[in-house]
Amino acid sequence: MMNDHQTSARHQKPSAAATTRTSTGGLPTPRRTLLRLLRVWSLAVVVFGFGLALTYAWFSWLLNEEQKRWMLWMHVVALPFVGGVCVVALPRRWYRPIHDALSRWTAGGPVDRSECLMVYERALRLPWDVARSAFVAAAIAYAVGIAVVYVGAHLPFIEIVKTLPAIPLVGGMQGAFCYFGTARALQPVLSWCSIQLRHPRPLFRASLEAKFLGTVCVLAIAAVCLLQPAAYKLGQIITERYMGDRALTQLRAAAVRLSFVTRPAERLMVLQDAALGSQGYVFESNVADGSIISAHPRGYRHVAEERFRESDLSRWDREGVWVDRVGQHRVVAFVRSMNPPHLFTSVAFPSDFALPLQQFVRFSWVVAFEVLGIVILLGRYYTRGVTSPLAELTDAARKIAEYGDLSQHVPVATNDELSDVARSFNHMVEELQASKTELEEYTKRLERSTQELSAVNQEMEDVLRVVSHDLRAPLINIQGFSTRLAPVIQDAVDTLQRAQSRCADQALSEHITALRQELQSRCAESLRFISKSVEKMDALLASLLAVSRVGRRADPPQPHDLDAIVDDALATVQHQLKEAAIQVIRHPLPAQVPCRRNEINQVFANLVSNAVNYMGATGIRFIEIGGRDTEGGVECFVRDTGIGIALEDQERVFQMFTRLQAVDVPGEGVGLSYVRKILRAHGGRIWVVSQRGQGSTFYFTLPRHQQRTAEG
Repeated sequence: MMNDHQTSARHQKPSAAATTRTSTGGLPTPRRTLLRLLRVWSLAVVVFGFGLALTYAWFSWLLNEEQKRWMLWMHVVALPFVGGVCVVALPRRWYRPIHDALSRWTAGGPVDRSECLMVYERALRLPWDVARSAFVAAAIAYAVGIAVVYVGAHLPFIEIVKTLPAIPLVGGMQGAFCYFGTARALQPVLSWCSIQLRHPRPLFRASLEAKFLGTVCVLAIAAVCLLQPAAYKLGQIITERYMGDRALTQLRAAAVRLSFVTRPAERLMVLQDAALGSQGYVFESNVADGSIISAHPRGYRHVAEERFRESDLSRWDREGVWVDRVGQHRVVAFVRSMNPPHLFTSVAFPSDFALPLQQFVRFSWVVAFEVLGIVILLGRYYTRGVTSPLAELTDAARKIAEYGDLSQHVPVATNDELSDVARSFNHMVEELQASKTELEEYTKRLERSTQELSAVNQEMEDVLRVVSHDLRAPLINIQGFSTRLAPVIQDAVDTLQRAQSRCADQALSEHITALRQELQSRCAESLRFISKSVEKMDALLASLLAVSRVGRRADPPQPHDLDAIVDDALATVQHQLKEAAIQVIRHPLPAQVPCRRNEINQVFANLVSNAVNYMGATGIRFIEIGGRDTEGGVECFVRDTGIGIALEDQERVFQMFTRLQAVDVPGEGVGLSYVRKILRAHGGRIWVVSQRGQGSTFYFTLPRHQQRTAEG
């Protein structure tokens, strides 16, 4: 009995909230979706925000040890921290509503359409939001990091200029990866929501052409941003080595000449001749205290005023060269003389020899813009070659869907996967045309069969109505004549009794007595049989006449409260319920259901009466009545704990004159057939769920919008 109550609870009327219990088959789990997103975002920070940035720095920057420490701080701390906030923390917060909805749905919660639409729209917007956030993360990290390094390590301004391309490089690559990776991770969620929503409203449109061109341009910019600094760095290294070798050669020669020159003016001329470049200069200093002995072009009196990164020159041997990139970009060479212990230092500036590099930079930017223009031009024509056939395919599909125009044909103008799609589409249209032709022919045959069946059905109903009506007249005659025979037989019996009392012949008297008893017993029994048969035949004809009249009455369906109809139906069988000790369990039924009240009253009355008649001798004796609103109407049920119906007999019980149970109960076997015809006339249906010995549950439906259906 507990199972029956649990089953009935599932048929209760749902709440007023616009929720639907939708199957969660195919719904991705929130944990798996979150892990896929975190994997994408973490890869974006590690590979692009950290790895690509270090690669660019290695390709472009020429730094000393202190500057490298500051730049390493920027890439290890600033970029991952800002990237972790903008590429992981914020996107995860934006994803939180989607995760909460997926958690509720996978736990069995109701799927609200508005919530499903919210998840769908957020899942479409999230890749764009994450991509923008990733680009902003790269811009902020580089701006903050370079500012800190510039102040802390005296980074040359040229190095800052060389850093600027890193923003579109890292930001573009990181944003593109976040977009496509996030969209790929959310694809199962979007597919499931799209199936549930059927026709979700579109958001902003991102064409394939824009996505393809954007991706190609990002890759082209990335190639330019990596190759141009790498080539520039190579040029700088070659220039610095050339300057260092030349400065050291000239300084050696000057040191040899100065060993033979003692006059200060001549020594100064030798030092000036050894200078490299228009800005370069050479000076002589004392190794012991670092004081500058020769005239210095900038008026310095001590080597410390040069602010060399390698300020401790005493640790060097006889000669050496290094590149100083703190504050100014300089190539420093020195040669030590032992007697006297002087140090000859040459300072040269790569900017004096940067004309080829500047020409290379200008040339590389021209090439970069040309490459970018060619990429855009070729990419546009390539994408048009992809999107144009897709647009033709979309237009043909739209015309078929909106207008049913199966004459559409997509041209096959390529020899690739798009041509395969076009051929498949054309083949599908041809198959649809053939199917449509066959369907039209079948529909015509079905219409003719329906008309013939309706005519036959009409004839059968007319015959049934005529037979059920006209046969009642002979029955009335039979009943009338049988009634007239009763007094005649009684007069004959009385006459025989008087004749017996007057008869003196003993044998004749015994014969009269036997005749009187025979006449009295047989004739009376025959008359009773005739009377009962006439009554049964009259009831059967009345049932047939009622069946023939179903659905043909003039009164249209009106909104009625099903609870009130059940009250009337139970009142007619209240006495039977009390005698059989059967309890009735009722649940609220839908209200304002369009129907014909008397006919639906007959439905409930017949179902309850059958439940009473076939209750059997079970210990648990109850009848349960309930119903609920469905998407297209209402669904009601009448459940009992009776003897049940075998599976193979559950369809036959709705046939006319069928009585499957070996139980002596009143009726002609027309009740369930009568019920089915009433429900069909209302546009509903009826079925039974039962097992032998475990009771039966009769379900039936009624539509909210009445449409007259063909009766079969």
